[in-house]
Amino acid sequence: MNEIERLQDVYNLLEDAESKDIYLNRLNFLITKDYRYIRHIIETHVPGLTTLNQSSILNLLSFLPKDKPILLYGAGEDAKANLHYFEKDARFSGFCDRDPQKQTEGVCGYPVRSPEELIAEDTDSSIVISTHRGLAEIRRFLQTNGVDEKRIHAMSSNMFCIEPGQYFNPDFMWFEEQEVFIDAGSKDLKTAKELSRYTEKLKKVYAFEPDPDNYKECLRNREWFGQSVVEVIPYGTWSEKKTLYFDATADGFSHVTGSGGLRIQVLPIDDAVRTEERVTFIKMDVEGSELESLKGARNMILRDRPKLAICMYHKAEDMINLPLYIKSLVPEYKLYVRHHSNGAGETVLYAMPEKR
Repeated sequence: MNEIERLQDVYNLLEDAESKDIYLNRLNFLITKDYRYIRHIIETHVPGLTTLNQSSILNLLSFLPKDKPILLYGAGEDAKANLHYFEKDARFSGFCDRDPQKQTEGVCGYPVRSPEELIAEDTDSSIVISTHRGLAEIRRFLQTNGVDEKRIHAMSSNMFCIEPGQYFNPDFMWFEEQEVFIDAGSKDLKTAKELSRYTEKLKKVYAFEPDPDNYKECLRNREWFGQSVVEVIPYGTWSEKKTLYFDATADGFSHVTGSGGLRIQVLPIDDAVRTEERVTFIKMDVEGSELESLKGARNMILRDRPKLAICMYHKAEDMINLPLYIKSLVPEYKLYVRHHSNGAGETVLYAMPEKR
């Protein structure tokens, strides 16, 4: 009952009907794993992305050989989100996935082969790569193991796409003449570049990126800005200074792990950004480390009351913990939720201060 009451508290804190609808449907998705709730969010609130994806997949289905079975390589969120397009087609035969549990139990009532079984036994199916993670690596694996390139397809280039202007286009958003921006989980500085389109002057950017390859890309992309505008910080954000294990994937999915992989330095934003300037905007997409990162920016949030755009889809408990923590710091913040992709990801919690 305590968790239900906390969920109800968060729901009541949300400022508008769109936020509440997205929140409820995402909650129902987390409980049931039924992608109809995600489709409702997309079709209702980002319908342009639905149309784009549907058209691409239907074009793909019409292109595939009429007399060959269709196998989806990857049985994760991307595949499930788009399964309804494929299961209407009599050619669809099931999945391939590396997960032993999925191979044993199946997914959504369909069988799941291992990659080894696919290579050894299947010489006929049209293989549709149904994940945007590691797409190039999967294609290389199949080709290296003798699969004819003509049999290999990607679900579509638009299988996972993000709404243009993510973080900056909601109708409640406003901007200062000069923005001082903290980007936790920068990847490539493209988010900061997008912000520069919305404000008269992007005065300063503090970009946190602990993935070594992404960090190098940030350094290269600093040429987009003035010489002193961007400071790229090669650390992760956290509530305290420490060393953590990290899975560095050189894309947008690098994340802190419990063991193994690279060891990285993490530290509080309050310690890393020593400035007398008022920070105006903080964005966080740190693959599940959002709450710890917010705790590490506590003093800055209390001092400056910046706009906050915090990804809330990486952990189920963030549906409760992120909004309640933010409101515990600054009760005056107005909370909104928006969804910005044609998949299950990119649901963002916004905390807006009074307009200055």
